[in-house]
Formats: sequence, structure tokens, C-alpha cells
Amino acid sequence: MRAGFLIGVLMLLAACTNTQEKRTTFTCPNGPDLVVVYEDDAATLVFPSERVERLPKSKENLYAKPGVVWQLTGFRLARLTDGQSSYSCDQMAG
Repeated sequence: MRAGFLIGVLMLLAACTNTQEKRTTFTCPNGPDLVVVYEDDAATLVFPSERVERLPKSKENLYAKPGVVWQLTGFRLARLTDGQSSYSCDQMAG
């Protein structure tokens, strides 16, 4: 059920934008696995709980809004700060 919902959300995101986008999947040990859709000026994080966060691009490799920060920190590495929690995340192959 959740997989179907996530696929639907991603298809909706793809249909609503005419910008170049890149979709990747991250696993965050001790945290959520995420699907991240990058656009020219934002990143959209889709959580397994069906929560969706659209974060505007603040600067190169940094997407943020109050309470949520997504930062690419290295090759296939990122850091998610969600409220008081912070997770190191790895991009999955594929």
C-alpha cells in the first residue's frame, strides 16, 4: 500500500514540473529511508510514513526550511536534520 502511494506521489511530482529532475533513494541507518527528488531550485523528500517535505535550495548541496535540512556531504552521502534528530544517509545503488 505504501509503495503504491509513494509511486503515485512521485508520478504526481513528475507531472507537475517541467524542470529537470533527478530521483534518488537514500538509506539512513537509525533513521528513515528516503526518496529524494531534486529539481533546479528544490529537493522533495518522501518519507516511508507518506510524509512529503519540499525544501528550497539554499546554496549548493544544501536544501532547507525551518525544522528540516537536507545536505549532500560527499559522494553518495547526505545528512538529514529533522527537528531535533540528525541522521547520516547513504545513497543506494541504482
